[in-house]
Amino acid sequence: MRLPWRRTWVCPHCFRRISRAQIAYVCASGAACAEDRRLASANPRTGSAECGTCGRTTTRLRCTACAGRLPEGYLRTPGKLVALAGPVSSGKSTYIGVLVHELLHRLGAELDAALLPCDDDTMADYHERYERHLYDEQQTVPKTAEHDADRPLVHRLSRTRRGRFGRADKRVLSLVFLDTAGERFASRDRMETELRYFLAADAVVVLVDPQDLPGAPVKDGDGVPGRSGDVLARVLGHLGGGGKVTVPVAVALTKADLLWPHLPDNSPLHRTRRPGPVFDADDRAAVHAELQALLRRWQEHQLDARLDQFCTDYQLFALSTLGTAPRRGGGLGLGGVVRPHRVEDPLMWLLHRFGALDRGRG
Repeated sequence: MRLPWRRTWVCPHCFRRISRAQIAYVCASGAACAEDRRLASANPRTGSAECGTCGRTTTRLRCTACAGRLPEGYLRTPGKLVALAGPVSSGKSTYIGVLVHELLHRLGAELDAALLPCDDDTMADYHERYERHLYDEQQTVPKTAEHDADRPLVHRLSRTRRGRFGRADKRVLSLVFLDTAGERFASRDRMETELRYFLAADAVVVLVDPQDLPGAPVKDGDGVPGRSGDVLARVLGHLGGGGKVTVPVAVALTKADLLWPHLPDNSPLHRTRRPGPVFDADDRAAVHAELQALLRRWQEHQLDARLDQFCTDYQLFALSTLGTAPRRGGGLGLGGVVRPHRVEDPLMWLLHRFGALDRGRG
């Protein structure tokens, strides 16, 4: 198939803008042709090339700037890039581990969507960095090390969207999760190395630990007052460049299970999302309004004011990735079972913004 005319693409591994000259075919035979990374001849009509060493035909592509493999179909439908931000102990690693697991199992079936890893490295990294700890050893995910922070998980999420009059069209998204070490958000100077990630993103999810909010009625010693607000301000400042942020921004309070005892029984934060591949605007508005009211009650005016002033499109979320606080030593509560609550809400909103959900209520 002929590739669409584009001047540049954004590599989902290094987030650099790359041209056709920076994209190479990779032999599918692997190690036997490792030294012949650029293939001899390319056929733009079929989107394939023949290896100059072994003669095999391949459709595999890589970015020559970082050697990262590009997902199948990426040049035709690059998809959307999602960047993740949050301070130390905000729960970024746990959020990624649980969300990908939900997409591979419960949520994927619910949405009738397929989640495919970009390559074997993504599969291995997900299992080693997240799945093994959470679902095999029933432990929390270890803090992200600096040397792991630049290896994003790249997946392709595809589903058939049902539109008006029963029409169906296939939507493919590239979901790129960057588990950035929280220490990199400690100062503006250290964040400069992450700048291209956020500038290339089509959406940003910012995780906020409610224990960082001085007025919130939850404290167990982990939170640092003002830390989440500082990270949010730096991210918005980088994205906006002095103006307003134009990409969707999802701000999610993690560890919502710590808030539940302090909320009335009829709080929208207790509810679960209505199942299905449809965006529920009424539920989204209720949760957003409830969180705005809580921020006012906690005298956290600055957080909501910053979002309103610097973002053209933002929403507030509250989620619990594990369902309860882990035990001392890192063991999972609830009998070692992960029981997430509304962990998919930010992604569902972004899928709605990207036009990948069915038409439905609201």
